[in-house]
Amino acid sequence: MMSKAELEVLAKKYAVKADKAYQNYQETGISRYSREYHNAEELFYAFQAAANAAEEHAALLGMQMVMHNLAGRAQKADTEEAARAVLEELVSHARMMGLAQEEKI
Repeated sequence: MMSKAELEVLAKKYAVKADKAYQNYQETGISRYSREYHNAEELFYAFQAAANAAEEHAALLGMQMVMHNLAGRAQKADTEEAARAVLEELVSHARMMGLAQEEKI
């Protein structure tokens, strides 16, 4: 997976490429430059969208790992105390992410 910084660098590269192709098209009217402009512009928007989604994707992967860990521990909980510990950790994590209110279990 590419980092947000790497995606932003690629987006910038294609923005520059699109600008250059657009300028060439304006100066010459050659349709090849118009195609280059549109292709580079599409890649710019795609990389920009990917960069914007990179942080959210990383957060979702972290949440998935936490849920996997908690689910495994919940399945193995053999006492009420162990189950309550898993539940408390789940609620604590949900509070940290802003998904739960400050209420007691």
